[in-house]
Amino acid sequence: MKNLSILFAFAVLIACKSDKPKAQNSENDTSINKVVETAKDDLTPSKYIPVITWVDDFKNFRQAIYIKDKAKLKTYFNFPVVATEDSSLWYLVQLNDSEWQKRKAKYGSKADSFFEEDFDKYFDAIFDADFTITIMKVKMDKLLSDQHAESPQFTSNDYTYQMLVDFYVEEQNALYLNMSFGNTAVDENGEKVSEGEHNNIYIFQVIDGKKIIFKKFTVAG
Repeated sequence: MKNLSILFAFAVLIACKSDKPKAQNSENDTSINKVVETAKDDLTPSKYIPVITWVDDFKNFRQAIYIKDKAKLKTYFNFPVVATEDSSLWYLVQLNDSEWQKRKAKYGSKADSFFEEDFDKYFDAIFDADFTITIMKVKMDKLLSDQHAESPQFTSNDYTYQMLVDFYVEEQNALYLNMSFGNTAVDENGEKVSEGEHNNIYIFQVIDGKKIIFKKFTVAG
């Protein structure tokens, strides 16, 4: 009887030892899951592709717009952006008189320039929801083949908006992002009203066929 008890105890001990690898496997499974989750994080939109041509840089720019990566987007600007008669980012911000007076008191003759701190503060005015929606709908293969591509036209309340992208390689070696705005209102005869139609045009210089850098902003219409 004593021998049976010893044998039983030995069997229990062996069984306990055989269970330990299972516990270790469970821990390994947890570690593997962590690795998988980390790998998923590596595939998030915050990762950018290597830049070989301007197309890659434009894709990264578009991705940065989508995730609102201000640090990345600043690499596409040379601050301060100096305003001229036909180019000013302040058109998109439109400060009131009181805000302009404060700005002039702070910057003096350079008040019209657009500084890095302005980009941080007014980012959502420079690249608003309309800009983001449309740029994500531009087909890159179309732009590459035709040097022109358009997003679908969207309607929001009383206006329509659409992005037209043109790459002028021979004339200016520049990329034009043209936000075209229309009016959905009609007159008493049911005819479309054209007042308010305009274009916000962001112009980027293409450097060495590889890097795009903001050149100017202008308005048409």
